[in-house]
Amino acid sequence: MNAPESAVERSPLVPTSYVVRTTCWIVAPIALVSLMIGACAGFIPPWPVVMSLSVGFTAAIAFVVAKKPAIGVAVALIALSFSGWFLRSVVDVRAATATDRIYERYFGIDSYEEDVAVTYRNIAVATGTFTLGTWMSASLYHVNGGNVQEINAFTVGRSPNRIGAPHWVDMKLTLALGDRDTPAGRVTQLGAAGHSRGGGRGGEMTHDVVASSTESLPARFTSGTKRIVYVEGDNGFNVGSTMTLAEFARRNKGNYLVVELELH
Repeated sequence: MNAPESAVERSPLVPTSYVVRTTCWIVAPIALVSLMIGACAGFIPPWPVVMSLSVGFTAAIAFVVAKKPAIGVAVALIALSFSGWFLRSVVDVRAATATDRIYERYFGIDSYEEDVAVTYRNIAVATGTFTLGTWMSASLYHVNGGNVQEINAFTVGRSPNRIGAPHWVDMKLTLALGDRDTPAGRVTQLGAAGHSRGGGRGGEMTHDVVASSTESLPARFTSGTKRIVYVEGDNGFNVGSTMTLAEFARRNKGNYLVVELELH
């Protein structure tokens, strides 16, 4: 004979309000503090990303438990958007000054014996946060009469072989031009210092560019940004912060050296 329904032992149900309170006031703060400590120590993505994801998804869970899933989904999407914005690479490029260090050697500029004098001159300094997937490409072009010819180019970034390295690393990359005289004429190459990994396309050519006028174009680079950062050559050239190399060549028919950067 079956026992009366009232006599059947039932598992007590946990009130929804208790779940929400526990999640918001105990679990979420502990998780957030742990994640922020890990972010500051460099073990996981930076703390702005951790905070936006933690707060966003905690609020999303609370709304879902409170039977408002639409609001919860919206909050989660907003949190993902903010974290993606924080994860983007940002590098600021400024003109080099007399106080910037002159290195003994720059990647991209050929090194020679002591009897071949190479004169280095810094032209720009790039500073920002680099992940293992952040790379900066630089190219030096000879633009003469509207014709464009690449002299040399390279891509630099972080080495992946450093165990325990944090997710983001602040880096300072110095760009320089190296000049040397040859019997055929002056040779100029573009180089960089301050990175831990790089590769490029070597090359050299003689030219007769006279740096009667120079211009640096400071800019903030995010992933996918490609801009001219330095020009030297004939007086009166026209260059803007958003001008492409092809546009510069169309508008200026003189003799120039042009440096272009791209962050990716």
